[in-house]
Amino acid sequence: MKKQNPNNKLTFNKVAVAELNDTQLQDVKGGNSTLLPSTVISIIIMTLE
Repeated sequence: MKKQNPNNKLTFNKVAVAELNDTQLQDVKGGNSTLLPSTVISIIIMTLE
């Protein structure tokens, strides 16, 4: 969900990013293995913290 940010940057709810599973990633053509989606999600979560 988009939130208003005084720095004019788009912020994401961490839960919305972390709740994607392998099946959902395949549905949006976002993953080709079980390792890659998990790695990408982990990097995104670490970046947001």
